[in-house]
Parts: sequence; structure tokens; C-alpha cells
Amino acid sequence: MIKFFRHIRKSLLEQNQMGKYFKYAIGEILLVVIGILIALQINNWNERRKATIEGLVLLENIYEDIKYNLDKIDFVYAWDSTQNDRNKKLIQLLFDQNSTYHDSLEIYFGSVTRYEVFSPRRTAYETLKTKGLELIRNKTLRSKITELYDEVYVLNDMVLEFRKEIHLKHVPIFNNRFLTLDEVEYKVPIDFNSLKNDKKFINTLSYILAESDNFLEHHNNMRAQTKQLRDIIFEELKSHD
Repeated sequence: MIKFFRHIRKSLLEQNQMGKYFKYAIGEILLVVIGILIALQINNWNERRKATIEGLVLLENIYEDIKYNLDKIDFVYAWDSTQNDRNKKLIQLLFDQNSTYHDSLEIYFGSVTRYEVFSPRRTAYETLKTKGLELIRNKTLRSKITELYDEVYVLNDMVLEFRKEIHLKHVPIFNNRFLTLDEVEYKVPIDFNSLKNDKKFINTLSYILAESDNFLEHHNNMRAQTKQLRDIIFEELKSHD
């Protein structure tokens, strides 16, 4: 092709047709420029297409992580709810001077100091941050993702630290009053009747119950935001099918 253009220019020069030569040369330059611009446009389109595909793959991975997180939150919430109900029953029994101890209470006393932990799966989100958050083209969706991981889940980390402090501070109070059976989640009080007049024990149990209610509210809010993002991502992925 280059030889062909060169031959035409040479022919025009030999014929001393300078006007046509310059017009042709300018036209040739314009064709080259247009060709370069088209090539750049195609290259940019390919790059955007690859970035879009990569962003969708990462979004699918985040979606799977969030589904996993939601299942874990549901599990922790259910466990904590059960434990709260047990603690409420224990307090009712301790306030009832006519109540008596029964073997069925072993699991109640055994789980007083136990709690479940939710640790979110962050793998896909960390990969997204490494590759660039802008791979998620939807700005609203991108903002929702960062809010969940960098605010809601970070707050959860702080809640876990606080919960750990409560556990370490109060577990000796319970251990001094319980005997642990062969299975660690089952305990029996050393003296059930004395617990009814043990203000330190009852106050501690009441405090843990009150804080557990706060933890449940935290998990409920975290669940709502996680579920909302799961649904938004689902719709976004569906729009690209």
C-alpha cells in the first residue's frame, strides 16, 4: 500500500502537477491520521470492554462473598437470639425464690459466657481495591460496596473487640460459680439457691443480657445493609446478562 501511494506521488512529480501533488499528499496524511484515530478508538474500546468484563467478574465474586456473609450473620443472629432467651429465663428463675434447679438448665448456664463471631469474607473486595474501585462503573453501587466493607464491617470489628473485653472481664465471675461438665458448653451452678441472693452474679448477668440486646440490634442492622447490597448487585449483574 505504501509503495502504491509512493508511485502515485512520483508520477505526479514527473508530470509536474504540483497542485495535484500537494492535494494528494495532504489527503494521504489525512488518511493516515484517520487510520491512527480509528486504531486508537478500537484499542480504547477493547480496553474498556476488558475492564467491563473484569469488573463484572469481580462483582460476581463480591456477590458470592456477600451471600456467604449474610448466611454467617443469620447464623450468629439466631444463636445470639437463643442465648438471650436463655439468659432471660435464668434471670426469671433467679428472681423466683420458689424455683428449683433442673438438669435442663445445664445448657443455659453453660452458654452464659459463650458467643458466636461474625467475621466477613473480604477476599473479592480486597482484590477490587487492588485492581481499582473504578472497575465498578456504577458509581452508586461502588459507593454502597465501600460503605458496607469500610464502614459497616469495620464497625463490626470494633463491636467484636468490645464483646471480647466484656467476655474477658466477666467470665471469671461465672467460672467461680459454675462447674464445667465433660462437654464445655454444659455447666452446673455450685449452689443454685445461693445465686438467687448473689447480687454480683445477677447484676453481671443482667448487664450481659442488656449488651447482648445491643449486639442483636447491631447484627440486625448489618444484616439489612448486607441483604440490600446483595439485592442491588443481583440486579446489576442481571442487567448485563
